[in-house]
Amino acid sequence: MNEELRNKISRIKLIGTDFDGVWTDGKVTTDQNGNESVTCSRKDTLRIKDVKAAGIEVFVISKEQNAVVARRCEKMKVEFKQGIDGKLAVFKALLADRGLTPDEAIFIGDDTNDLDCLKHAGLAMTVADGDPLCKAEADYITTRNGGDHAMREIFDLVLSVRAPQ
Repeated sequence: MNEELRNKISRIKLIGTDFDGVWTDGKVTTDQNGNESVTCSRKDTLRIKDVKAAGIEVFVISKEQNAVVARRCEKMKVEFKQGIDGKLAVFKALLADRGLTPDEAIFIGDDTNDLDCLKHAGLAMTVADGDPLCKAEADYITTRNGGDHAMREIFDLVLSVRAPQ
């Protein structure tokens, strides 16, 4: 890890993320009744408590309005907002509500509707299979695809700099 990335991580107090394509592989299964399901990695969620113990909040902002987002975030004990078209306004309000500057936040997104948040955050991250525009904006690109332990990789990276207090 280079010194610039280490310095940026040392200031982080909030990790904001998209949901589909970051916590999932971006695919959705729909049954004949219209019920949707996605696949998430339990390895991604194992370090959330350690990240929180290091004084860093995790927050999901999702374009999708779906019970699966709510159920997963509730189980992970992560705050979330869903059904959000303009993620940047929510991200800015989230920072303001907590008295944080953009330099104290990471945003992790995988597609073009995440670009504004990636540009606003002090530290922009995307997954290995993220959109090329997200990759061009990112300070860090995971080696793992979305839904395939990419969040675990990010949490481990952050915790290598910011041990639990």
